[in-house]
Amino acid sequence: MKEPKIAIVIVVYNGREYVPDCFNSLAKQTLLPKEIIVVDNASQDDSVKYVKEKYPQVDLIANEKNNGFAQANNQGIEVALQNKPDYIFLLNQDTVCQSDCLENLVKGIENQKNVFAVQPLILCWPAKKGADRPEKDKIQTAGDKIHYLGFGYSGNYKKPISQLPNYPITQLPDITYASGAAMFITVKSLKKVGFLDKDLFLYHEDLDLCLRARFLNYDIKLVPEAKIYHKYTEGIPKHRWYWSERNRLLTLLKFYKIPTLIIIFPAWLFMELGILAYSLFSGWFLLKIKSYFSILLQIPKTLIKRRKIQKTRKITDKELVKYLEPRFKFAGFTHPLLQYIVNPVLGAYWQLIKKIIIW
Repeated sequence: MKEPKIAIVIVVYNGREYVPDCFNSLAKQTLLPKEIIVVDNASQDDSVKYVKEKYPQVDLIANEKNNGFAQANNQGIEVALQNKPDYIFLLNQDTVCQSDCLENLVKGIENQKNVFAVQPLILCWPAKKGADRPEKDKIQTAGDKIHYLGFGYSGNYKKPISQLPNYPITQLPDITYASGAAMFITVKSLKKVGFLDKDLFLYHEDLDLCLRARFLNYDIKLVPEAKIYHKYTEGIPKHRWYWSERNRLLTLLKFYKIPTLIIIFPAWLFMELGILAYSLFSGWFLLKIKSYFSILLQIPKTLIKRRKIQKTRKITDKELVKYLEPRFKFAGFTHPLLQYIVNPVLGAYWQLIKKIIIW
């Protein structure tokens, strides 16, 4: 059996502090990648210089401007496809791979049928400065989840590995979508699903890509034996609120059928009013308003994408329901109103309406 060809795409943005650990972990893999492609998004530190000097063997694309996470990954994918790999591994700059990560990803995916992508088990790296070892038993995400109003979030965040359902796992569990921090994609299916949506720029691009795959009846799995550590930073900066809110609403518009959009409208309105109030008191109200104007500008493109998705989809909204969550659990974001008002109200509403979604 021939050795599989793996191409790794890493988008770098001011990542000089992360690159050494990430690249050193890739050099120690028991199954080495055939190609590593770095796409730098106009870093202001010396990331480009450092990669050129220390890792001359990698293919480096140095963008003159920040093209966004989605488009930068697409640039790397286009280069990777020229050498006809079997798999493309989209990997964040702030990750460290366990030495047998790639080998286990291949073992996990090669016997699966109809799989678009798999995700390794992504573990937490300690937030404490100077810490020299990861929190090996704490999960950053065991597969991301989607709230029915479009919020994407880390699954099983900060839980011990032992709390994973049916752990140790004897067969690959299905997950809603694979985190863009470490998404191992089969090239064969990628050519049918398409690349990341560059118009999303940043955030929700992984959710969008995996939903498009699901709508074509592809599976997405977790490979628990493949592990990486993610130097994930909790908290939600203002720019992240802007892109997440913008892209969340565009995602709803693309994927849900019209009756579903109508039936979730009361919950959507309740949440929108709450987010507007929260943004006013937390200092990003103008960014929230800006997101609405950006959505309006994107609607013509989004409707074209919607028509294609709705025309080619192979699953119904009724089948999609099982992948949607009633409660909002965003890593690093907690608030009493969320716990005692928002989640109970939205959760109860979802339990009611999901039974009505028969289309």
